[in-house]
Amino acid sequence: MLKKINFKQIITAGAIASCLSLIINSLLFFIFHSVGVISDTVFVQPNEPLTIVNIIISSIFPTLVGACVFFLFEKFTTNSFKIFGIVALVLMLLSLTSPFMAIKEMPIAYGIVLDVMHVVVALSLLFFIKRAKK
Repeated sequence: MLKKINFKQIITAGAIASCLSLIINSLLFFIFHSVGVISDTVFVQPNEPLTIVNIIISSIFPTLVGACVFFLFEKFTTNSFKIFGIVALVLMLLSLTSPFMAIKEMPIAYGIVLDVMHVVVALSLLFFIKRAKK
C-alpha cells in the first residue's frame, strides 16, 4: 500500500513534474517548429500562432492544478492514486481530441505533436506523484 503524503510533498511533486514537462514540451516545440511541423500559419487563438509562452503556461498550470486536485483525493479518499490516475487518464484521452476539434484546419502532424505534449504533462504528473507516495 502506498503511504499518505502531505500538501508540501504533493506540490513539490507537481512542481518537479511541471518543470520536466516544461523542458520536454519546450524542446518538442523548438524541434518541431524548426522543421516546419509547427507553423505560424495555424492559429491556436484568433490571429495568434502557437508560441513558447503558450507552451510554458500549458505545461505549468495544468500540472499544478492537477497536483491540487490530487491533494483533495489524498485527503478525502483511501485509494487516492488509483482514483486520480483514472481521472487523469480519462482527461488526458479527452484532451487528445482538442487540437483537432478546437483549431480549424489543423494539420495532422501538428495535432499529433500537441497530443504528445498533452501526454507529457499528464504522465509526468502521475510519475512524480507516484514516486512521492513510495
